[in-house]
Amino acid sequence: MIIDLHVHLYNEGWVPGSWMNAIGRALSAYMGKDTGDFPDPGQLTAEYADQMRDETGDKLIDDMDEAGVDVSVIFPLDYALGADEPPSGTPECIPIADQNRIFGEIAEKHGERLVHFVMVDPRRKGAISILEQGVTKQGARGLKLHPTTGFYPDDPVCHPFYEKALELNVPVMFHTGTQPAPLKAKYAQPVFIDSVAADFPDLKIIMAHVGHCWWEEALTLAGTKPNLSVEFSGWQREFLIDPNRFYAMLRHALDVIGPWRVMYGTDNPYLKLAMSSKEWVAALRDAPNSDFSFSKEEMDIVLGAAARRLLKLP
Repeated sequence: MIIDLHVHLYNEGWVPGSWMNAIGRALSAYMGKDTGDFPDPGQLTAEYADQMRDETGDKLIDDMDEAGVDVSVIFPLDYALGADEPPSGTPECIPIADQNRIFGEIAEKHGERLVHFVMVDPRRKGAISILEQGVTKQGARGLKLHPTTGFYPDDPVCHPFYEKALELNVPVMFHTGTQPAPLKAKYAQPVFIDSVAADFPDLKIIMAHVGHCWWEEALTLAGTKPNLSVEFSGWQREFLIDPNRFYAMLRHALDVIGPWRVMYGTDNPYLKLAMSSKEWVAALRDAPNSDFSFSKEEMDIVLGAAARRLLKLP
């Protein structure tokens, strides 16, 4: 079984316009890094928005079938507070409670192929109710938090969410590492999750992206806190630049915390622009033949068995 632990669905009104503009700027910087000639970010945003749009999950299922992925974990993106959503009047995005409901309906529509997490900014009024309803009424299997919108994971405002997650017996995933503007990476350094893991030792915590540039810090912390796990979505770009750089990180992760706390993810549809899901799965399937040593058993655990156990999937 292959489980993609980190997938988004995109539709207009689900993320702030400033975030999509940031995607365009990031794409332009990446595409022009060798020549210094940068494509127009606005044009890239419009072009790729059409490609990424998937309000039903049907495109995702087709992509999963092509890549051989059995289950994907989906969640919305509550970026609005970090993107200066108007404090009054009509917000730019569809209310996050409605988005979580929509994602629950999409997951239910596709049966066992899709699993969803609640995502909500903990500073929002009524956010705890959104989490509880998402798990108890809509079938969510976890909570995703994105500190880059402007809060630290160890801020006391977050503590009720960890207590509720423990009560509901679901894991919490944090974005860790870099993120395009207007969001801020300083809030997503793995060290700020360490005190959460210490104060809530029974809480299952997933550090998404293995901290990106702070991957060594993330793995060092996980080495001393057994309730910390990692998933490596978003590493496709590093793989394309130097596959051995990715495999070195992965080998180190397996050596430090073992395969049962290291999990596969993509961060699609955004990273699909750099590397297809099929190619990313193949990079893991072919890992035993790389310059680093990986066993088939390790790869089977990383690609699915670890996430299956964590999420209690049948």
